[in-house]
Amino acid sequence: MEWDNMAFEIVCCLELGDSTICHHLKGIALHPLVSRLWIVRSRRSSYAEITKSEYVLAESGCKPIRWLQMRRHCLRLGQRPEVKAFVSFNPIPYGLIAYQAARRYNKPIHFGFIGSDWYRDVKGKWGPWLLPTLRKGDFFTTTGGQMRTELMEHGFAENKIRVLPHCVDLDHYPVADPGRARYSCVFIGRLIPLKRVDLILHAFAQVVKKHPRARLCIVGEGPLEGELKKLTADLGLVQAVDFTGQVADVQPYLADARMVLIASDREGFPFSLVEGIASGVVPVTTGVGTIPDMLTDGQNCLMFAKDDSRALADCIGKLLDDQAKYELIRKNVIQLRSSFSYDRATEVWDAWLRRQDQ
Repeated sequence: MEWDNMAFEIVCCLELGDSTICHHLKGIALHPLVSRLWIVRSRRSSYAEITKSEYVLAESGCKPIRWLQMRRHCLRLGQRPEVKAFVSFNPIPYGLIAYQAARRYNKPIHFGFIGSDWYRDVKGKWGPWLLPTLRKGDFFTTTGGQMRTELMEHGFAENKIRVLPHCVDLDHYPVADPGRARYSCVFIGRLIPLKRVDLILHAFAQVVKKHPRARLCIVGEGPLEGELKKLTADLGLVQAVDFTGQVADVQPYLADARMVLIASDREGFPFSLVEGIASGVVPVTTGVGTIPDMLTDGQNCLMFAKDDSRALADCIGKLLDDQAKYELIRKNVIQLRSSFSYDRATEVWDAWLRRQDQ
C-alpha cells in the first residue's frame, strides 16, 4: 500500500481512561500528516481536548452490544477513502474489532500493547488464539525494550515494532516544590488487586512508627476501595492516609507529594510514573514490566522487590531520612522529563505514518 504526502484520517478504536486516551493519542494528532482522528469509544474524554479529533460513540451499557456498535462504526469509517489506517490499544476486544475493519478495506492496522494486555492476555491463556492474528498487524508499539524483545520472541517482525514512550503535556505538570508538599507519598491508580495498595498501606504503617508526621494520599477508585479503607482503619492510619476517590486531574496531588509509589505485581510503564516524573516527584517502585527500561535503582528512583512491604517501608524511610539522597535522585528525575514529551511520541508514529512500503 502506497501512501502519498497528503493529510489523512485515522480510526482509533480503544477505551482506556480519560487521561490515558489523551496521552496516547495526542502524539498522533500532532503529526503533520494527520488531518483527523476518529475516536471510536464508549464516551468522550473529560480530561482534555485532542486536536483534530471527532468521537464516534458506542454507548450501550451492555458490553457485547457496545462492542458490536464499535465494530459497526469501524466498518462504516473504514469505507471512507480519507481513512488511511487503524490504531488500537488492547487487543481484546479493541484490537480485534479494528483488525476486522482494517482488513476488510485493505488498510494497515496498529496494535498497541501497554502492559497487562501483553503480560496477562497475549502471554496468558489467550495467546495461542490471539498470536496468529496479531502477528498480521502492520505496526506494533510497546512500553519498553523488554516488551519489544518478548514480541520478537513470539514471532512479531522486528522491523515493525517500536517503543512508544508514555507521554504527557509537560506544561501541565510543572516541577513541584517538595519543600511545600503536604504528602510524603502519593499512589495514583485503580484500586484493584494488581496494584497492591494493601502492601502500600502495610508499608506505610511501618513508616509512621518512625515518622509520625508522614502522610499518604491514595488517588483513584475501584472495587477494593471499601476493603482498603477498612485496612487503613485496622492499621491505625486513618489520620495519616487520605482517599480522594476518582479525580479528573491528578496534577494537584503530584504537586503536593514528595514520592510517587508503585507496588504492582505486573505493569507496563504506568502513566502515574510518567506524571510523577514530569512533576519532579521521586518514584519508589517495583521493578516489573518495562519500568527498569527507563528507571535505575538509586539513580532516578528507589526499587524494591514485589510483595515486600518491609523493603518498601525502608525505601520511603531512606528518602525521608536522607535529604541529600532525596535531592540527588530528584535532580536525576527532573532530567528525565523531556523523554516523555508529546514530540517524542510523534517521532515514533512518524516511523509508520511516513513509511512508503506498507
